[in-house]
Amino acid sequence: MTGGGYKYCQLGEGNAFLRVPPDCRMRPVLTGWFAEFTSLEHTGSHQVTYGDGALAFAGATYDPTSHYRAAAVFEFHAEQGLTPDRLRAISQHQVGLLKSGIEALDLDEHAARIEPMPDERRGGFLAIRSAYATDLSRALRRHGVLTDARGQILRLGPAPYLTDEQLRRACEAIGTVARDLVRQHPRGLQ
Repeated sequence: MTGGGYKYCQLGEGNAFLRVPPDCRMRPVLTGWFAEFTSLEHTGSHQVTYGDGALAFAGATYDPTSHYRAAAVFEFHAEQGLTPDRLRAISQHQVGLLKSGIEALDLDEHAARIEPMPDERRGGFLAIRSAYATDLSRALRRHGVLTDARGQILRLGPAPYLTDEQLRRACEAIGTVARDLVRQHPRGLQ
């Protein structure tokens, strides 16, 4: 059985696990040096072999950092009442606020157009199609608004610690930056 943490749940890099039954005889295609410790200790052999059971899958030194982080995150979520349902409601509110704020800017569609999709299907991001996506992202950073751009898609990903006022200011900054880019490059960027 395998499982892992999710980055949007703030669990950190490398948060995963593999449960191997004690009588497992399966072998991975690739393994790391750590998998052979038991075999090398007991046989004195210089030949690299697979360890027994779960050790056959031990590819490197175990780093527990992300598991400690995950435990702290889950404890914090419980203390703050951040259940999955509450986090989803916060996300939908924030993405909705961004969506309505950007729609109210009435920007040229080349500058910024929200990707159409039913609101209930939107994840934790608001995707905006723009001929200026990369430049928008770079310019917004100078206004304290962190985004990312992938091709012609500017992505806004709010988080539970942001206030509605911060999100409204981000929308204003998007309007300012987008209008400036359209004025500077009326036919789009090449």
